[in-house]
Amino acid sequence: MNEELKNTLLDVIRNESDDLIHQWVQFFNDEETNDEYRYYDDFLSFFEECVEANLQIDSPETEALKNFLEKLIEIKGIDSFFNFKDREMVYTSYIKLPILKKIEEKGLFTYENVVLISNFFEALTSKIIIDILKRNEDEKEITMKELEERESPIAKIWHNTIMLSIVGSLDSNRILKIIDKVLAVLEKSEIEHVIVDIGAIYDVNSEVARQLIKLNNAVHYMGAEAYLTGITPAIAKSLTHLDLSLSDIKTFATTQKALQYILNITENETNNV
Repeated sequence: MNEELKNTLLDVIRNESDDLIHQWVQFFNDEETNDEYRYYDDFLSFFEECVEANLQIDSPETEALKNFLEKLIEIKGIDSFFNFKDREMVYTSYIKLPILKKIEEKGLFTYENVVLISNFFEALTSKIIIDILKRNEDEKEITMKELEERESPIAKIWHNTIMLSIVGSLDSNRILKIIDKVLAVLEKSEIEHVIVDIGAIYDVNSEVARQLIKLNNAVHYMGAEAYLTGITPAIAKSLTHLDLSLSDIKTFATTQKALQYILNITENETNNV
């Protein structure tokens, strides 16, 4: 940035801020004016530091301005920030207008100066958008993990028995994650029985049956026994209609019946000792 532009910008920010803010609040109605007056006044404080750093986009001063604007997005809402006054333009595309007008008044409205200032705000906007996208992606990943936990929770319901509830659809990718969860529990505890409740699976078809057999085999290889519960008339009808076999997996209508079966096994084993 040339010294003439830098000194002029600093002078305008320090001595003509009220005029800059007045130009800015003209975009807003009476109810919005007070808030926008404060926002723009704060913006000018951060922007002044950016000018002192020669509008370097990777400077700490620009990072501070970016953080301020991101907080402003949280306050104003992302829709109003990226669709400023319903004009399909971002807030930061307009926030520079009073500054450019002042540059014009000072006789410095040259191609090079306008490009410099515009590029700074465009780069700043790009950094904000990238941060928002990354944050949304991170939140989506966290949400998906939480959703997976809710869709296939594991609970210990007796000293040697756990119950796994499967909710939703079941495919090869999801069954692998479920198997990993179950095996991790079996590895760390003396679990002998795994009750798998499938009553909340959306649709039982040949693919689901194959995945359940995989789960049964994995449990069996760890020295435990798997039991399917939640076999509703609709599920039983689907299995019959599709001529599907769940191999040697024991099935029960309810978890209570499966648990009673396990208790009987344990009692018989104790009596035979």
